[in-house]
Amino acid sequence: MEATLIWSNKTKDKDGFPVEEEHSVDIYVEEKSATRMEFYEAMRAGVEVKLVLETRQEDFELSAHEEDESKAYARKVQYEGYMYDIVRTYKTGKAKIQIICG
Repeated sequence: MEATLIWSNKTKDKDGFPVEEEHSVDIYVEEKSATRMEFYEAMRAGVEVKLVLETRQEDFELSAHEEDESKAYARKVQYEGYMYDIVRTYKTGKAKIQIICG
């Protein structure tokens, strides 16, 4: 399946006023189910896990950008017509990363 990673950069226009530019990149993902432990831990923290997507690390790195002088990644993902916030990510091996969506 295909998903779109979305992030925004804050820059300044020619007159020095702040402008927010939205960027996106399409990646291939595999939908996974959230584990029971992960689901209940997130619920206890006040976060609702709605979706878990797995992709290659290189694909997720396509969303890397500079934010406040540090490296940042996409904060939203669009999948099957719905927009999700990226709650967290973690590696599941050397080449895969899971994207936890809420």
